[in-house]
Amino acid sequence: MQWGQFLDHDLTQGRTFTVAGGCCDGGRFGNVTANPNVECLHIPIPSNDPVYVNANCLNMVRNTFGLNLDGTTPSSRQQVNRLTHWIDGSQIYGNDDATAQSLRDPSSGKGQLAVSIQSGKVLLPVSPSTCSDCFIAGDSRVREQPLLTIMHTLWLREHNRVANALYDIFGSSKSDEFYYQEARRIVIAEFQHITYNEYLPVILGRQAKFSNSKSQSNPAIYNEFAAAAYRMGHSMLTSFLKLYEADGSESPQSFFLANSFNTGTTRLLNPTFIDNALRGLLRNLVNAVDNCFPDDVTSQLFRASGSPIGGDLISVNMQRGRDHGLPTYVRARQIALGTNGPLPTTFDALKSTHSKEVIDSLKRVYESVQDIDLFIGGVTEKHMPDAAVGPTFGYIIAEQFENLKRTDRFFYSDLTNSVSFTGRQLKEIRKVSLARIVCDNNDGTVTTIQPEAFRNPSSRNSPVACTSIRGIDFNKFYGNKPISVASEESISGEDTS
Repeated sequence: MQWGQFLDHDLTQGRTFTVAGGCCDGGRFGNVTANPNVECLHIPIPSNDPVYVNANCLNMVRNTFGLNLDGTTPSSRQQVNRLTHWIDGSQIYGNDDATAQSLRDPSSGKGQLAVSIQSGKVLLPVSPSTCSDCFIAGDSRVREQPLLTIMHTLWLREHNRVANALYDIFGSSKSDEFYYQEARRIVIAEFQHITYNEYLPVILGRQAKFSNSKSQSNPAIYNEFAAAAYRMGHSMLTSFLKLYEADGSESPQSFFLANSFNTGTTRLLNPTFIDNALRGLLRNLVNAVDNCFPDDVTSQLFRASGSPIGGDLISVNMQRGRDHGLPTYVRARQIALGTNGPLPTTFDALKSTHSKEVIDSLKRVYESVQDIDLFIGGVTEKHMPDAAVGPTFGYIIAEQFENLKRTDRFFYSDLTNSVSFTGRQLKEIRKVSLARIVCDNNDGTVTTIQPEAFRNPSSRNSPVACTSIRGIDFNKFYGNKPISVASEESISGEDTS
């Protein structure tokens, strides 16, 4: 799940309208304010709600939308994505040049990113202007929860590790700018490779394939992806996150998710936290994508200090889908399944994609099968074989990542561009795995790891020494005998993207 959030923060970020004081008098929840702003889309709370007592309003403000080219308001809204739409490491490097420059350390002469050093550990830089110990990164959500902060830290370290490796080869003959741009290019390629060859097969099944065709079609993130399908990870969350010491025992640093929001900086300052958390991520099971969500995100989200309750992410997911004008679940399902004809009129028509128990629950909540929200219908589907999601979300996610690859002229495996990697370089990049990234960038006590890091350890995926996990050989990467495109395409089993 943690990769999913980190990847999402490279692809999507909405921007809400500014509504002073919000839509509820208590901030995150309370009673509806007098004369609420026209952009308020607050969620009504029933009077008998067992959690939000003495409140009738959950705060939610609508997302901003784009104008027509002539500056006029469109007849239907198309929401704005604040980020670049490709997998380009914007959460690592920033989404604009000013942010990118602010994250660099030009004094290194090696193209490195800026860091802070705490207890001898390399961590993200801090921003005293925000708070005395706030980590900063390419994405402003870096501190949402500590496991996300760790992912940012690993990839900061990976960039600097690659930059140092390049400097070992070229030395002072190259500029700081060369090292930064070349390391960035390699890191983005690693990130893309892991996403398509390790992460997506876990979500969509090992049979998932993505074509090598190119297109100049619209590269934008699909609304159905950003506001519904890719939020499926919220169902995979676990309330209690077990961390493990180097000796394998459970760590006292284990924590409840509800108590961890916006505490990434504090926790990472503990010199053993990162490695203990990595061992937890590698060992702990995630929950299945289904109709169950932990209280941590249904009533405790970003809970304020001293408050017994916080926000409800699942209610916001449904309301955000309505804000964005998403199609209903049955309409999206019809497209995903490739069926023609009228939309279903009875709940029993969902028997092929939903269990009887789920259908009975949907009947209690929705008056009509045609009212089911896309998010709810999608997360409750029966999973496809060897996949984490059902056919509707599987279709949306697959289409999105197919389009991201097809419209990205700099995609790492494209050998036809004037700035493409050579065949030899691509062969080295295809050796990279999440296991190698963890081995190279932990704090020194994660010395064994299962080769398929997205899957739990098993008899077929037993932990091995980090020294046996292959990675890029930079001497070969910049060798003088490039492999031809024709011979590179015959490399077996190294890339299915």
